[in-house]
Amino acid sequence: MNDFYLQPKIFQWIKAIILLLVGFLPALVIIELGHSLPIYYLLFIIFVPVGQFAFTPFFRLIGVYNYYSPMLLGYMANNHQIDLHSGGSFDYLFVMRKYRAGIEIRTKLLLYHIEGLIKIIQLIENKSIPESVNIVGTSYFFNNRTLSKIGFEIVKPSLFYRLNLFINFIDLIWMYSLSQGKLSIPKLWNAKKASISGAKLVESKMVVENLYDKMKRRTTTLYRETYKI
Repeated sequence: MNDFYLQPKIFQWIKAIILLLVGFLPALVIIELGHSLPIYYLLFIIFVPVGQFAFTPFFRLIGVYNYYSPMLLGYMANNHQIDLHSGGSFDYLFVMRKYRAGIEIRTKLLLYHIEGLIKIIQLIENKSIPESVNIVGTSYFFNNRTLSKIGFEIVKPSLFYRLNLFINFIDLIWMYSLSQGKLSIPKLWNAKKASISGAKLVESKMVVENLYDKMKRRTTTLYRETYKI
């Protein structure tokens, strides 16, 4: 669980609103500068990671972000579509900071993603989400073979989706580098999108749970080897 959301609700709202206001200030400055010299609008590339961090808790509190695990969220999720995204910089700070860069973060991140899929399956089984819902996400969650085994269909991403990735390249680079344990550039130009229906995901419940158990054992073994337990 993200430690931030364990605080009393009133404190979450106060801090989220403060972060929201602080996050808006750089945007206002860039807009003001851009009026006289449009080249300043390029600073929005730097502002994007700042804004992503600052706006995350507010978006979570108002339901724009719906978390299925500490590091897997649905953007503007509804009964028709769940657009899955990995947690951002705010989530990394509060959730992933206790793990070591490299294989430990990479393994734990994948485990959180699978936990999120299991949560979605449970919500569908409980009729909280209809089986007809379309679930989409990036293939960065798993490799293509794993996605296909679960039942996801690999599709070509739209131009808007590709542009969104490149706009967020600063965050993607440092988060990907942490998961690799060294400076690494994610292959954004090879990005793919994966989709699956809610009904088909439920059919793959055993496959997802087996994958979770396998990753859980790997995480336990890794923890013991790292800390010599």
